[in-house]
Amino acid sequence: MKILITTDGSENSTKAINWTREKLARENDQIILMTVSQFAQDLLAEMPPGTQDKLEAIAQETLEKGKKALTDKGVKPEIVLEVGTVPANNIIRKAEEEGVDMIVMGSTGLTGLKRTLLGSTAAKVVGNAPCSVCIIR
Repeated sequence: MKILITTDGSENSTKAINWTREKLARENDQIILMTVSQFAQDLLAEMPPGTQDKLEAIAQETLEKGKKALTDKGVKPEIVLEVGTVPANNIIRKAEEEGVDMIVMGSTGLTGLKRTLLGSTAAKVVGNAPCSVCIIR
């Protein structure tokens, strides 16, 4: 099975990594661990120099923590860092390109006004993914 795990460093994405490691991943599965760093080009003129590099460095640290959690249990993931403004689009495209069987991701659990204003990466992925999606809370 080919599994794409997404992470943003949140508690629920850490739960998704751990759940996949404990409940889903088998010895011969191909695991892709992915994060999407925010692309801040429109805001860069107003931000200190090096802001985009810092955002990408934080995303890389998030990937390294997730990778360690997986490799400590014998799972060897491929890690992918992408940059984008709508993470759901990057996730869906990666799933299509790689032909993954399942996407595993955390949910922030936002409801009400926050969800309406901010949107939901998980909801967008569930509605548009080319494969099964498992949301971990």
